[in-house]
Amino acid sequence: MPTLHFIASLAVSLFLIGLSALLAGPAFDLVSIGPRGGLQAGALPQFVVVMVVMLAVLSVVSDFRRWRASRHGGVESEEAFAPGRQVALVGGGVMMLLAAYVFAWRPLPFPLTTAVFVTLVSLVIAPRGARTRRGMFTIVLTSVLFSIGVWLVFTYLLKVPLR
Repeated sequence: MPTLHFIASLAVSLFLIGLSALLAGPAFDLVSIGPRGGLQAGALPQFVVVMVVMLAVLSVVSDFRRWRASRHGGVESEEAFAPGRQVALVGGGVMMLLAAYVFAWRPLPFPLTTAVFVTLVSLVIAPRGARTRRGMFTIVLTSVLFSIGVWLVFTYLLKVPLR
């Protein structure tokens, strides 16, 4: 499984780098700094493109080092990786939630859709011990505060309106 994990990590990272290369042209054509020094619409896409590339490269380097250590008698073992069935169920579930989030984003307000999405994803990936009444309250409260905070920052600080 460590080799399969490394190959999957490499494939996802190459996909993200390719997607970033494809989106870099349009992102860097947008104006990022306004005439008065304030941020304009292009700042965020440019930041996202650069950060995705950097994080993809760091992910590959980290996974390569772990893969190499596991091949040369390191402490990594088969138990260090999630079983394939669990990865498929959780990953597939999160991807379906992401698709629903993207489709719900236009007709519904951003804070509402984001709070629901973050809450559901958090519930999917939370360990069983965190699914208590108090844990659920913390997840919902954090999701609501996060979505409202992101909406406020984009709408009022960056002047990028989110519905």
